[in-house]
Amino acid sequence: MFRPTFQLNRTGLAGTLAVGMGIAISSFTVVQAEHARPDKSKVFSCSSGAACVEGNSTAGSAYGVLGMSVAGTAVQGMTAATNGNSGTSGISTGTTGSAHGVYGRSSNGQGVYGTSSSSNGVEGHSSGAGASGVAGIQQGTTASGDGVYSESADTTNLYEALEAKADSSNTYIFEGYNAATDGLCTIDYNATLACTGGADFQTLRARHVNSSGVHVLAYASESASATIDDVGTARMVGGVANVPIDRAFASTIDRTSPYHVFLTPLGDASLYVAQKTSSGFVVREVHGGRSTLSFDYRIVARPIDAKDDRLPIAPAMRAIRPTRSPR
Repeated sequence: MFRPTFQLNRTGLAGTLAVGMGIAISSFTVVQAEHARPDKSKVFSCSSGAACVEGNSTAGSAYGVLGMSVAGTAVQGMTAATNGNSGTSGISTGTTGSAHGVYGRSSNGQGVYGTSSSSNGVEGHSSGAGASGVAGIQQGTTASGDGVYSESADTTNLYEALEAKADSSNTYIFEGYNAATDGLCTIDYNATLACTGGADFQTLRARHVNSSGVHVLAYASESASATIDDVGTARMVGGVANVPIDRAFASTIDRTSPYHVFLTPLGDASLYVAQKTSSGFVVREVHGGRSTLSFDYRIVARPIDAKDDRLPIAPAMRAIRPTRSPR
């Protein structure tokens, strides 16, 4: 019976074993790589140059880099730097027109979300004329919301939910207006609040400094209708006094409405207002008295720009929104 004989030299055998081992080692390495990184992923390491990975597009409708995900983060940047560099940086270098350094859009969450455990969650800087460091714009008409929302859980009385800081003696601290009604409120560089529509407060208090330099709060008087006051001192001679109304005060009052005068004699006499005109009033002593003395007076009038209302119904206050849960 014929029996075929095969002869393998040492070189061939060693080569065959080497190939088999190589295949086995290669297969093991691929399996390990698939466990360590997603399939078809690439890792590029570099210690110099401009970028380890670069995407370059010259088409107006093409992305330089595109990241897509159905459940996770599409693009994520991470850094361990301590020199102020960023995990993700977006830079626009155009000198004309407009473009975004970073653009975020979402149909079910935040367009841009920032969080930090040691500094600002989101910070914006601008050196452009008329431009804002951070701008919040809400364009919804049926599903509307806030242009900017601010919230703080501070319990130290050191920080605010919203802070505005001006760095110049000519910079207003705050301005808010309604483009549809021209309603305007400002807080100027001296922290003076001014609103074209007036102001509604539950309690109005004014801040003052006493003789010891301590800041105290004084309560303002209240009236059922809009009024403006002026006070002064006049002198009666022979039982009669003609008191002119100060021109500056007279220019602010509604002269078609009656004004009120309250008298306090600075002596033993009884006085009354005998006549009132738009330019002044006459004071006399009762029972034809002819005393000569001084008296204080207070004029209460209606401002020329006051609305014709008395104890108007207060506008509805916005409901207190529930605290938003952190992400």
